[in-house]
Amino acid sequence: MKLTHSDFCFLILYCSSLVAISLHHSKKNKDACDFLLAGRKLTLPVFVATLVATFYGGILGIAEFTALHGLGSWLTQGIFWYIVYLAFALLLAGRIRKLEFYTIPDILEHRFHKKVALVGGIFTYLMVNPAPYIVSLSLILHATTGISFPVSILVITIFAVFYTILGGFRGIVYTDFFQCVVMYLGFFLLACFTLSEYGLGEFLEKNLCRIKGYENHLKLTGNMTWDYILVWAGISSWVFVDPNFYQRCYAAKDPKTARNGILIAIVFWFFFDILSCGTALYAFAAQNAQSFSIQQPGMAHFALAEHILPSPLKGLFLASVIALILSTLDSFLFASAMNISRDYYWRFINRDASSSQMVRITKIATIFTGILSAFLSYILPSVVELWYILGTIGLSALLVPMMYSFIGKYRLIQTPLVSMLSGSSVATFWLIYGIIYSKDGSFMYPWNCQPFYPGILLSGFTFCIGYFMEKKSITAALLHCIQKSPIK
Repeated sequence: MKLTHSDFCFLILYCSSLVAISLHHSKKNKDACDFLLAGRKLTLPVFVATLVATFYGGILGIAEFTALHGLGSWLTQGIFWYIVYLAFALLLAGRIRKLEFYTIPDILEHRFHKKVALVGGIFTYLMVNPAPYIVSLSLILHATTGISFPVSILVITIFAVFYTILGGFRGIVYTDFFQCVVMYLGFFLLACFTLSEYGLGEFLEKNLCRIKGYENHLKLTGNMTWDYILVWAGISSWVFVDPNFYQRCYAAKDPKTARNGILIAIVFWFFFDILSCGTALYAFAAQNAQSFSIQQPGMAHFALAEHILPSPLKGLFLASVIALILSTLDSFLFASAMNISRDYYWRFINRDASSSQMVRITKIATIFTGILSAFLSYILPSVVELWYILGTIGLSALLVPMMYSFIGKYRLIQTPLVSMLSGSSVATFWLIYGIIYSKDGSFMYPWNCQPFYPGILLSGFTFCIGYFMEKKSITAALLHCIQKSPIK
């Protein structure tokens, strides 16, 4: 994308605003609760804005997905998720706020045992690794400036770590509010100019449905097989084990804010899905009409913006995309760091840690996570692949034990451990097998079965077996205590 001086002015103003907002709110952090959860005082507007912005960072992945499956990207990245968001809001959000915890492993320790929290923390960390979003921003920096991809990774990582450390969670949520406004403004303008340039459905019909390879792009299932669709339906349950969702519910000022905030956020996500998926479809249709070429599928929105937006609106649109991704990157980065400081340092090393110690350890953990994520970004630069791998392994481990933690009656120890390790192990084996025997860039799994299936099925099976075995042991122990009791 070719940018003028006026475009760069928008970008400089955007980046400066982020630093200024974060710096301003950093002065309000008086203790660890302020730094980690903004003092548990998030109001409804701020709660909605930070939730919406945080869970819409995969814009390049959506463009990749739209290139492959057209409208199917709305099914897998939108519709399935709305259903899970709704269930989370109505069934769990208020209950989570009442717990007054900090992380998912806090729940695992409360309902099971410290050993379960130890293992669960590993998978929690894996699921919120910010590597996919470092990849996305690095691709943008490389495409717009010509800086090499490895150097782009370094620049993005340093900036993200710096401004995340600066304001903590309070700084993150208030910059998210600003970034939420920017991202909607940029994509709304892109959609308006696109419709003005190409009109409504006839252009899509002519340049997608009648072109070889794009015949199914306006069907809700796209080119996907049903087993692949069901895997993505399962991956949408990521919400039930996503530390960012829990963190924001913990930080809401009350249970009502947490529940209503998610319900309102669903409406905002719906409208943004229309903007992002719709403009991506127009981008690929315009390419087929030979209006312009798209070098990489993930950069479809940029190619469209380059073609139809004047300066300085190109700079505003670029800022909106950066806002989308950076608001997710900093949240995942901070959640990962908090996982280390709270779930490992505090839980297993120093439960008497002071507020200043917790803040310092969280900042160190942020730097460590940034370095690790940069390495992952370099060795696996596909956003969709990173999403899929991290999601499959983490979900296979955590979903079943976390669901039991809200509905189960007995305090189990060994069962959730075996469930997490067995589910994640078989999912990892399936993924490794698929990568080793990949063909033409596609993973080839045993019996053509996606890793999520054996992972979650084995996790559920071992949990059921373990549950009945431990329940029997617990009941026997209680009966023994009653029989030995001197009270008749």
